[in-house]
Amino acid sequence: MIGDYLEQYTFEYLIESALSRVPNTIDKREGSIIYDALAPACYELSEYYMRLRRLLQDTFAETANGQYLDLRVAEQGIKRFEATAAIKKGVFETESGTPLAIEIGSRFSTITDRESLNYIVTAPYEVEGQIVPGNYQLTCETIGTAGNAYVGNIMPISYIQGLSSAVITDLIVPARDIETDDDLRARYFLALKDKPFGGNIAQYVETLKNIEGVGEVQIYPVWDGGGTVKCSVIDASFNIITNDFINIIQEQLDPTPQGTGLGLVPIGHVVTITTPEELTINIAANILLMSGYTKAQVEQPIKEALEAYILELRKAWGTANDFNQYILGVYISRINAAILNVAGVSNVTEITINSLPNDLNLVETAERQELPILGVVTLNV
Repeated sequence: MIGDYLEQYTFEYLIESALSRVPNTIDKREGSIIYDALAPACYELSEYYMRLRRLLQDTFAETANGQYLDLRVAEQGIKRFEATAAIKKGVFETESGTPLAIEIGSRFSTITDRESLNYIVTAPYEVEGQIVPGNYQLTCETIGTAGNAYVGNIMPISYIQGLSSAVITDLIVPARDIETDDDLRARYFLALKDKPFGGNIAQYVETLKNIEGVGEVQIYPVWDGGGTVKCSVIDASFNIITNDFINIIQEQLDPTPQGTGLGLVPIGHVVTITTPEELTINIAANILLMSGYTKAQVEQPIKEALEAYILELRKAWGTANDFNQYILGVYISRINAAILNVAGVSNVTEITINSLPNDLNLVETAERQELPILGVVTLNV
């Protein structure tokens, strides 16, 4: 790594080097006058070399971190994605089941055994420009993806007359966490490599990922004739998106009348926004346990290991090869490795994916895209 050669300049190295220049006729043992005189300077110098190494690394995008990486990527007009707040759909009714009008600014809290989240009513919910009675947009007061997942009953923080039922039903605009250094670095190098320009694939990817809530994308040009482009989108938590969010993206990129350049895409491009289908991955395997372990001890760690593997696949869902082909597969070998890495598992045999003993290749075409989701994990001991 850049600057690693500076690691040799430790206190021990520097004090030894300094003492080597002192005549052997002088006492150079630790605690001697000359040793005590040189030691503070060598210690400070070793600290200087470590800071110099960090400074050198922060000079280059490959190794820079934090604000120094921000400054480097800003030279190419790139800015770190900040964390955003989730916008959810809330439905409010009276005891008789009729829609209830809620005052903008009203606050509600989730009902859960985990740490509760607060949502604030920010706008009426509309469908094709028409307000839906009793339906509102709720913005999570906690920024980041923590606000994406909750669906269910909510309770008012202050009394609301006539309210009998308050429910969060759908995710309208998904939130995202602040972009990590690694993700920002990868986006920076991708922009340098692919050169987004003039409505090419790289520009579509860049444009979509700049929209709040968008995570990964697949781009299919000329999928239905010249000028047509299909964009398949998942959110920042690597989940499929709702119809509401599809419509929001569609309006930003290519609103009606399509192809007229009223959105973010070039004139003549007719864009279709979609999201993949979730494909449930059921996994079964025979496992041999080490002495002293039981099935109950390893079941949850194995499921967590498999969930981590599936999440890894979902993160790679939007990665294309040089020919803009998206290839995604669930592999027996990776499942085997994930299970074997769990403490207490000695061996794994007869792995099946959706009841078949073969690797599973997902469909990733312009007509259909699939996103893996972990289903039932069956372990036989």
